[in-house]
Amino acid sequence: MKNRDIMSRNPHCCLASDTAQHVAKAMCDRNVGSLPVVKDQHSRKLIGMITDRDLCCSLIAQGLDPKKTAIEKFATADPITCREDDNVESCERLMQEHQV
Repeated sequence: MKNRDIMSRNPHCCLASDTAQHVAKAMCDRNVGSLPVVKDQHSRKLIGMITDRDLCCSLIAQGLDPKKTAIEKFATADPITCREDDNVESCERLMQEHQV
C-alpha cells in the first residue's frame, strides 16, 4: 500500500505567525492533534509541524499567553517526511525510528 492511499489530502495548515490559541482552535475544530506549518497559504511550503503536545508542554506550561504568542518557536522545524509514492511500511518505520 502506498501513502497516497491513506494520507489526508489538502490538510488544514497554519502559519508560524499564528497564535497558539488560533492553532489550538483549528486542531479542535478538525479533531486533529497536529498541523503542518507552512511558509504561506499560497505556496504551502512545509516549514514545520506543531502538535497539541507542543502547545501544552512548551507554551502553556511556561505560562505564556496563547492569545498573544505565535507558534513559531514551538513548532518542529524540518520535520521527517515521506512521499505519497512511498510504501506505508517505510513511513511507519520512519515514525517508529523518530518516535513520531
